[in-house]
Amino acid sequence: MEITRAFANYVAEMTYERIPEPVRKIARRGLIDTIGCAVAGSIEPAARIASKLAREDGGRPAATVLAPADGADLKLPPQAAAMVNAIAGHALDYDDVNTVGHPSVPVVFAALASVEDEGGDGRDLLTAYVTGVEVETKAMRAFGESHYLLGWHSTSTQGVLGAAAAAARAYRLDAEETARAFGIAASQAAGLRRNFGTMTKPFHPGHAAWSGITAVRLARAGFTADPAILESPLGYFAVYAAGPYDPEKAVANMEGWTLERPGLSVKKYPCCYCTHASIDAALSIAKRFDLRPADIASIRAELSPFFLSPLIHHRPKTGLEGKFSLEYALAAAFIDRKVVLATFTDEMVRRPEARTLLEKVTPAKHDVAVEEGTRATFARLTVERKDGGKIIEEVAEPRGTAANPLSDEEIADKFNDCFSFARRPEKAAAQALEMLWKVEQLQRIDRLTALLG
Repeated sequence: MEITRAFANYVAEMTYERIPEPVRKIARRGLIDTIGCAVAGSIEPAARIASKLAREDGGRPAATVLAPADGADLKLPPQAAAMVNAIAGHALDYDDVNTVGHPSVPVVFAALASVEDEGGDGRDLLTAYVTGVEVETKAMRAFGESHYLLGWHSTSTQGVLGAAAAAARAYRLDAEETARAFGIAASQAAGLRRNFGTMTKPFHPGHAAWSGITAVRLARAGFTADPAILESPLGYFAVYAAGPYDPEKAVANMEGWTLERPGLSVKKYPCCYCTHASIDAALSIAKRFDLRPADIASIRAELSPFFLSPLIHHRPKTGLEGKFSLEYALAAAFIDRKVVLATFTDEMVRRPEARTLLEKVTPAKHDVAVEEGTRATFARLTVERKDGGKIIEEVAEPRGTAANPLSDEEIADKFNDCFSFARRPEKAAAQALEMLWKVEQLQRIDRLTALLG
């Protein structure tokens, strides 16, 4: 089956009118959440370094960098702006997740930069975003969990396809050009999970966004690539699967919408999503039983093997490492009775009370049957008290999942908190939020980017 061509046709034929209103609503929420995360992340060292270097390199002023490092307005070539913004969007690990990993961050900023470069409108932005997320999530269906478990960071290895799809839609490539763009983008798929807990993790979606736009612009200029890159021997699926794979699963039910099912999970906590169900359980126990750290003898946290796999920092030393530490996340939840942006500074991770409590946390695999590929979120927490009591709490769906979603009000609150964290004016947040809830009414996207720059 011609998998690459099927995706190319899908992208070339996508229109705003084809997208049903329930999917448009999910997309609006995704845009709001991802852009808010990038504004907050713009003050993080990774984003500031990337912004500073990009300003030094300069280039055609086509697309806006969100909240650049030195505070002065900054426009760059679209691929450079997309890279800096995607790094900022993932710097706090606060952006949404699905079966790809973090689907929105490489796609939103590839779409935003491309649409701004083309002088497009709000409908163009929403359509490009939906197209990109649908392509990367559908493509991921060809893989089992082996791709991620081997060490690939699927946010970027799949995200580069989503970024290319979004940019191809924004630049209005035809199917032949889009197939070539996929060929170029697939050769740039990269990202290793060993870099979790460092600045290079947010670089992964930044690189994916940069690569997706670059692939599209090269293809539009006549650059060649294998037009069947996804399904061919020595091609994308064969090389990156790292285990059994089925390319035809990628194009099964192309008319369905992955934004509805499996949906997007918007993060309530600014750390690895695999900790969220356990954090919900810890906060529930602390509140219901008024449990203090001094009362705790031990904590056993049971997750699926897949959800344990990215939690690689058992004794974190930095805030970034703390985001990928189940032990620290649970210690912070019990000590502070909240998990917020300020939880993940170097100082907070190194505080003595957190170091003491995290030593009492034991991660383990749970005994709940999980079908491969479901990324089941179930977590069980067992807390042994020093007085001999035992508390067990189970969470199947943490807050923010498609099955247990945040309300529109909570999405808006998170967006406003992100602007506040970055010390951006409340008025700018309110204006940007109003525009994003009504994004399709924007006749030019640069009205939005002017507020965000």
